[in-house]
Amino acid sequence: MAAGPGFDADKYDVYRPELWTPRITRFMKEKLYAAKFFKDYSADIVGADTLHVPHISDTFTATAIPTTSGSVTAEAISETKTDLTVDNWYGKGYYITKFEEREIMKRPNIINEYSQAIGYRLGRYAERAILDNITSITPTAGTTTTSLVATNLEAALGILESNSVPKENCRFFFEPKVYWSDIMSIQKYYDASQFGKATLPHGIHDYLYGVPVTLTPNVPHSLGVKNAVVHPDSIIFAMYGPDFTTKGSEHLRKKIIGDIMYGDAIMQPTWGVQLLATS
Repeated sequence: MAAGPGFDADKYDVYRPELWTPRITRFMKEKLYAAKFFKDYSADIVGADTLHVPHISDTFTATAIPTTSGSVTAEAISETKTDLTVDNWYGKGYYITKFEEREIMKRPNIINEYSQAIGYRLGRYAERAILDNITSITPTAGTTTTSLVATNLEAALGILESNSVPKENCRFFFEPKVYWSDIMSIQKYYDASQFGKATLPHGIHDYLYGVPVTLTPNVPHSLGVKNAVVHPDSIIFAMYGPDFTTKGSEHLRKKIIGDIMYGDAIMQPTWGVQLLATS
């Protein structure tokens, strides 16, 4: 141990052992939302790797029924489908040597700490992949070269209603910086003089226009920020894991391994609206 200012070198330092503290410090985890909101088909795809999800379209034309015959014109069923394929497999492992196990693994839950860290990072792969489907939603509001404004949000909700998508089942997904710099700077959302009371008292972000709000840095960032207001059935996914195993070896160490399998797809590209904003 080096002596600090005003201190002599500690001549007894050579006799003192080094210790590992039983406490640990963790990296900061961001919250993961996608798998809790969008349509989960994991149970339907057990035993296979591809799931065919049929669409029943609203495209037929009704015809008049003759009063003399009562006959109704029929047409052949011609529907489309979306294929959901589990085609992503990611994993991560840590080696734990016998020395490390003896010295720092004395705490029974230290293995759980590493497992949670692996599981979180693997889960974030799936989170980002699911939210990347926002770029496949066809209606848009705003541009990737300007900030979001209130009229963009109102236009998006109008598009949802025009497409018969119930906004009470939808959710806003905002990049946090976009929300705090763009949305929270819109005066009518916080100024009580606009509506008699503040629509976002104390800066809360639970709802906008009656629609729940989620802030996540995992929305797509290609050529600007792709925020969205979406219905849970617009994007589908299936996921296995994260799963964990501990594997021995011929060396004096063991290996903690975690893995996750998932697939994702856009199901209804008009059941949402991209809210484009500058980075």
